[in-house]
Amino acid sequence: MKILLVSIITIFTFILTAKSLTTDKGSHYIIIKKIGDIELREYKELLYVSYIPENIKDRNNSFKEVASYIFGGNTTQTKIDMTSPVVIKLHNKNEMAFIMPEEYTLKSLPQTANKKLSIYEEPSNIKACISYSGYSNKQKEEKHINKLKESLNKLNIAYKNDFELLVYNSPYQFINRKNEIVVSIEYNEMIKEKENSNIKKIYLGGGCFWCIEAVFEDVIGVKNVISGFSGGDIKNPSYKEVSRGLTEHAEVCEITYNTEEISLTDLLKIFFLSHDPTTLNRQGNDIGKHYRSIILYNNNKEKIYIENYISKINKEIFDNKVVTELKQFNSFFKAEEYHQNYYQENSSQPYCRAVISPKVNKAKKELSKYYK
Repeated sequence: MKILLVSIITIFTFILTAKSLTTDKGSHYIIIKKIGDIELREYKELLYVSYIPENIKDRNNSFKEVASYIFGGNTTQTKIDMTSPVVIKLHNKNEMAFIMPEEYTLKSLPQTANKKLSIYEEPSNIKACISYSGYSNKQKEEKHINKLKESLNKLNIAYKNDFELLVYNSPYQFINRKNEIVVSIEYNEMIKEKENSNIKKIYLGGGCFWCIEAVFEDVIGVKNVISGFSGGDIKNPSYKEVSRGLTEHAEVCEITYNTEEISLTDLLKIFFLSHDPTTLNRQGNDIGKHYRSIILYNNNKEKIYIENYISKINKEIFDNKVVTELKQFNSFFKAEEYHQNYYQENSSQPYCRAVISPKVNKAKKELSKYYK
């Protein structure tokens, strides 16, 4: 009976001690992005005290080995608060590492009296994380490692082979446990690829390109607007050649946009609001084929999408009078420099005040949610 009582008291003491060890001294990372059940994090530089078990059975003794250090088993007999979580580096023979409080550095942290322990810094890095609850074991860890791998592969995110288990409650707490599997990722390359996949271009012409440029350059999600020529027969035409009708080109704008911020549908909505698509080869007093309403599509999928959109608004809004030309994009030629950012730099000019300003003001008033 006495032995049983002592055992109960010992276990209870371990539980209380373990709880006291898991006080969170602040987050060790910032969340960059959440994608489904995956979390991308930027970790700070971390200072570890760790123990590498001799074998898989010895893994269960790891907590006791490292805990002895923070209880005062160090060269200065200093008691050190342990921050949550406990880190088990699965890729390094199940090394168990305690994260030291942020106020310590390699120089100020007491040295270990246990030769089995090591102290080191890990530089800041980017990691992907997946969470799960309950008591962890080898089967659960492998299951969630595979799940994390599958998710990263689907997202085309490159990862290393340094999988870690993070335990947010002590090894002696069996309920309300939180666990995470994390792995280092090639975040910079991922962002570059993702941004490239999100960046698209569309070529729109609706009269003078000064007007189209002015309407689109302040649209949320539009990254760049360039005035130029497309849809014609010759290379590198001059404004003089185009305006005289010698090249079959239209004045258009190359609009670069981010599909995560604005859709093609929204761009088309702005485009058809900002000019009259029912007048052939003219916009108001601007007359000539180079002033025609035109959209140059990039591929067949885009063509079908735009055709369906035009068909819808042609019936519902324009009473079947739309004459906008839809043409396969071939090449774009940037206009002379004095045409670029024309409205921003010449807004007081009579043409800008009489023609461009009303179009810009109308678009920003009626479609204000799309503007900065």
